[in-house]
Amino acid sequence: MLRPPLRSFNMVRHLLGTLSAFGFSDEQVVATYRSFSSFLLGSLLLELTQRGAQTPSVDEPSTRTTCRRLGRAAEVDGDDDEIMGRFRPLLSEDRSSEEFEIALKTLLDRLEMSVSQ
Repeated sequence: MLRPPLRSFNMVRHLLGTLSAFGFSDEQVVATYRSFSSFLLGSLLLELTQRGAQTPSVDEPSTRTTCRRLGRAAEVDGDDDEIMGRFRPLLSEDRSSEEFEIALKTLLDRLEMSVSQ
């Protein structure tokens, strides 16, 4: 099983805790985390391919989602801290299809607004 580096794991824990401390509901915390991570991963992938890096083909096995890995990594490590324990069930949900549809609609709406100006 792939595990994120401990520093990344701690950064995610800090982000979740900070958003929660600012009054985000648990669902809003996870949605915000997923939005940021999707944006960052997409941006990094685009940058890497533009620089000529090889990307895996669809046929190659890959990890399902970063969210799932984070949830499993915490379980494997026996890390029962309050923040990760609180968000683990929501982070483990696979909502990738729904999130893709929402992101695509938002992108298309922005493009339509840009073209109409």
